[in-house]
Amino acid sequence: MKRHLSAAEAAKALGISLPTLYAYVSRGLIRSEAPDGSRTRLYAASDVKALQARKARGRKAEAVASGALHFGAPVLESALTLIADNRLYYRGRDAAELAASATLEEVARLLWDCGEEPFDADNLPPSDGRVRRAWAGIADMPPLDRCLALLPHAAILDDRAWNLDRAGVMECGVRVVRLLSAIVAGMPVSAQPAHRVLAQGWKLDAKAANVLRAALVMSADHELNASAFAVRVVAATGTTVYGSTLAGLAALQGPRHGGVTPRMVTLFGELEQSGDLRATLRQRLQGGERLPGVGHWLYPDGDPRAKFLLELLRRDYAGNAALDLALRTAEIAEAITDRKPNIDFALATIERVLGLPANGGLALFLLGRATGWVAHHLEQSATPQLIRPRARYTGPMPAV
Repeated sequence: MKRHLSAAEAAKALGISLPTLYAYVSRGLIRSEAPDGSRTRLYAASDVKALQARKARGRKAEAVASGALHFGAPVLESALTLIADNRLYYRGRDAAELAASATLEEVARLLWDCGEEPFDADNLPPSDGRVRRAWAGIADMPPLDRCLALLPHAAILDDRAWNLDRAGVMECGVRVVRLLSAIVAGMPVSAQPAHRVLAQGWKLDAKAANVLRAALVMSADHELNASAFAVRVVAATGTTVYGSTLAGLAALQGPRHGGVTPRMVTLFGELEQSGDLRATLRQRLQGGERLPGVGHWLYPDGDPRAKFLLELLRRDYAGNAALDLALRTAEIAEAITDRKPNIDFALATIERVLGLPANGGLALFLLGRATGWVAHHLEQSATPQLIRPRARYTGPMPAV
């Protein structure tokens, strides 16, 4: 077999044009060289043969790859979260069973696969005058924006964050989660469980604190959602937990991820004002909108997270007007769309039933999910590779 082919021979063998051949070369799929300084380039016959074999197998592999990043085939291995048979499991433990009594910190130890050492009472983030001034300046911002604004200040002060061995990453993860709890609650940083910090900051009783605890546990992780994937991409670069958490927070800002919960709160307000739930929902659908807070592609029979949290509210807050409105909305939305409530619906309902501050439902999601982000950071940083997929070029070809 010839070791090299001319451009015309290579293009003919592959059934492509010369510009496409040159594009393959630019993408590293075919090696080329100019022997003895000649201006005429030759192309590796072995690479052409390998591409012929790929083309013979059809586009199945490329089709799988192109769809994998949108609720498609698995793209990374993970031992953290399993979604199967309409249930959610953290390291093989049913999340709903955990949410019945576990704290977020206990779930963090499960996801991080660690003991109590990182959660030592004195493992708190550093602070100085700059952090305190920044804290005072962001008091009126929404919770997510407060976290995005303050976390970089804390990261600069926290030299220990660059201890990137497993124990150091977990200890940094605890500091980040404790800092986020304090920011969201408007409380001093402490080693208390997150749900108690929130309950104190938001002036809630023990019954409400229990709902917060369950919501945090149910929000802890959800496989490779947008924010978790962003965290893993950044963690793979070798940065600290502060850096990867900022990536997760940025992804959470999007209206198709964390932003769904505030949209559901807004819809509840519209429904309350209109008084005609069915007409208002129908009007939204007739306007081409998709109802927020209902349906989830991974749970064809209904989101188990929402089911658990709404049942908890039914048990402890029966007769609450905001809960009654939410339950009627769920019933009508399912009758119209055949979709059941999801976690965003449940968190928006919790915000209204408990009378949380504005964006309190999203704050619960943020804080619970932060523990999962640390777990993804730990898992990803244990592998030496960058997450660096290739792109299939679809733009104009270079001139010959």
